[in-house]
This record gives sequence, C-alpha cells and structure tokens, in this order.
Amino acid sequence: MSTKVTLTREIAYDAFSKIVEKGKNPEQVLEEYFRNHKGDLKRLDRAFVKELLYGSLRWFSKIYWIVQNTAKKNLSDSSAEIRAALVLGTYQIFYMDGVPDRAAVNESVEYIRKKGQAKAVTFVNGILRAIARRAEYFPKPDKDTQPAQYLSLQYAHPLWIVQRWLPRFGFEKTKELLASNNHPPPYAIRMNVRKITEDTVQEFRSQILRDEKNHSEKKALRSCLHLRAAPLLDEGSLFAQGFYTIQDEASQLIANLVVPNGGHIVDACAGKGGKTGHLFELSKGEAELTGIDLDPRQLAKAQETMKRLGHIGIEWVNKDFLEFQPDKPVDKILLDAPCSGLGVLRRHPEGKWQKHLDLVPKMSELQRRLLCHALNIVKPGGELIYSVCSFELEETFDHLKWLEQNASVKFDLISPVSRVPDYYKRFVTRENVLMIYSGNKDAMDGFSAFILRKI
Repeated sequence: MSTKVTLTREIAYDAFSKIVEKGKNPEQVLEEYFRNHKGDLKRLDRAFVKELLYGSLRWFSKIYWIVQNTAKKNLSDSSAEIRAALVLGTYQIFYMDGVPDRAAVNESVEYIRKKGQAKAVTFVNGILRAIARRAEYFPKPDKDTQPAQYLSLQYAHPLWIVQRWLPRFGFEKTKELLASNNHPPPYAIRMNVRKITEDTVQEFRSQILRDEKNHSEKKALRSCLHLRAAPLLDEGSLFAQGFYTIQDEASQLIANLVVPNGGHIVDACAGKGGKTGHLFELSKGEAELTGIDLDPRQLAKAQETMKRLGHIGIEWVNKDFLEFQPDKPVDKILLDAPCSGLGVLRRHPEGKWQKHLDLVPKMSELQRRLLCHALNIVKPGGELIYSVCSFELEETFDHLKWLEQNASVKFDLISPVSRVPDYYKRFVTRENVLMIYSGNKDAMDGFSAFILRKI
C-alpha cells in the first residue's frame, strides 16, 4: 500500500520548485500557501515546512552534487518536481534527525506520483534509497590545492562568493562566514517601546512565555529580544496587537544612529517599514517622518505595519528616491540602500542561488547615485545615515573614498560610537564605519553603516 504525501511536504516541495526554478521570494510563496491552508496547518506544521524548505535552500548545491553523483545521469533533464523531491528528500535523510529515512523516501516518491509522473517513481525511489544507505563516497576537491572549490562544495555556496571572500578574509575566516550562513538565524523581535516601557519589559516577557509557550532572551539593545521559537503571528497574538515586530538586532541599531529627536526625517528606501517604525518610536512621535519606496506593495505593507503598531502621522511617498525633491527642509535622511544582501544569506538562503557575480558592482553604482542625491537634498548641517545589509568593500568603505573625490558638496564623517549602546561600540572601525560581519558570536546579521554631516 502506498503512503500519501503529507500536506506539509507537498507545500515545501512545491515552494522549493517555485523559488529555485522561477526565482520566487520564499516569504511571499509561503505566505500564499499558509493563507490558502490556514485551517489545515498548525504551528508545528508551519515550522516543519520552513525547516525543510529553508534547510534545503541552504544546502542546495551540496545536496544536488550528492544526488547528481548518485543518479549518474544529468538531473537537468528531469522535471522541476523530480529535482525538488530528490533534493528535499535527501535533506531530510541527512539533516532532519527526527524524520525516519523511509518516510523521507516514501513521501518523496508519493509526491512524484501525485504530480502525475509515475514513470519517474522507480528513478526517485532508487536514488533516495541509495543515499539513505550512505554507501557511496564521492571525492571532494582537495582542500589544499583547490581551497575555493572545496569550500564552495563543503559549505554549499556559489564559487563566485567564495572566490570573492577568500583573498580578503583567508581560509579560516571565510570558512566561518560560510558555516554561519548555514545556521538558521535567531528569532529577533523589536519591542514597540511606545507600548512596552522599560518598567514593563519583564511583564511582557512573562506574557510571551505564558501566551505563546516561548522563551525570550534580553539583548544589550533595549528594544531587542531573541525568542527560542517562532513567534505567533495569528489574530489576537501579541504581534497582531502591535506589541512587537520582527527585526534583526543589527538592523535595530540603525535607527539609533539617526537619533530621531525631532525635525524632518526621510526614510529614503522604506521597504516594509521596519526602520521607519523604529524611528517613530524613538522620536516618541515628535519627528516629522516621510517614508519613500518605489514598490507600491512594499509601501502598502509598511502602512499595514504602522497601523498594527499604532503609529499614526507618517507621510508616505510612492516614488523612486532619485526622483524625490522635498518641498521643505530635510534634517536627516536614512538611506538603507538596495544592496547585494551578502550579509544576510543565512536569513535569505535563496539569495545564494539567485544572486550573480556582477551584483556587487551593480549595486555599488546605484548606491553612489543615491548617496549623491541624498547629500544634495539634505539641508546644510543635516545628516545622511547610510546602511546596507552587506560588508562588501565596494558597498561600504569604498564609497567614502569615492565621495571625497566626487561629491558636489562637502561633508564630515561622524563617528557612530556615541550613538550605540556600549556593548556595540566594538563594531565601529577606525574609519568610523559600523561594520558587523555575519558569523559573529551574537548571531546578528551582517550589516554596515556610516554617518555623514553636510557642511
């Protein structure tokens, strides 16, 4: 008697195909599936789907190499569903200890059968059973003579990323960066300090434990907590009531660099509004905030987030920042610029396979245009706070050298040291750049920022 494929596996396999084959965004894909099956999936079911999907994306190239060597035929000639069944089936065998091998094999086979590809059942079954026996060994590139190829395969990263980092960081540091990208990020949340004061933080943590059966860990940053398990996002949850939002610890530092005490502040690339909301909270609603984003969907999500958090009075502009001309003086501009995102690959593992070699120089050129425009429109004496979720030289230090030679206005580089809590001062370099590499012991995302004051 054949085994039926469970809904959780079917969702993960289908989502994987859409992400890898069609370049879709995992968050958007899962959001749609979870919405369509809202009554059928429990919290543990959603967690299983995410672990299987994101884990398979993290280790995709290494798993594919194992499957390809076992299959002894070109997998690119197979359907997207067959490749998904083989990759996710193998991930369960190697990396999910709580899943019996036979379940990983049988349900992968039944997934293929359900997709109307019965002729491939024997093929998929044979490969996964061979992998489950762990009987074959395939020689890897030599670590000493082919270090880049070795690291690329062993830690499942595209060769171009390894070749970019290896000369800069050396073998051991590169290995640490790659390894850290293959660990799931912590569940970091930002408490809404408009609703949760310093006096009520402990009460809030107790409520999380009681209502969500979740443990929390306080971080050095006042607004940040790490949760042990995924937070509840359902209607009526603390999240839905606006007590917190989801934002990495490193990202939460950026609003602190702005020091939003008042005046007119522009969030040049607002995205989903995470930093916009933080600026509102830190300013206690006293700053005049303008959030700008070219993508109307992102802007709509930002507005939804502000409504959930209870933040009223933010001006929203659906426009390319390069075309934005303020009708009143701008005191500060937060430019959280589009970037390569190589500092957040653990959070977005699909990026390893969707990004390309020319991405960093392409993003760098765009960032310089944005920096020049921001410097031109901020008022004299005003500040530009630049940040990216990257630690690539072309997206950080190189901009400062370029601006000194090419910017049409004069500026001073301001040290971030006085604007971050003591614990984070160690991340400020001698060049006055806040530089956080992924793989740090605090499990923060890779992030960089600097502050310019217009003369």
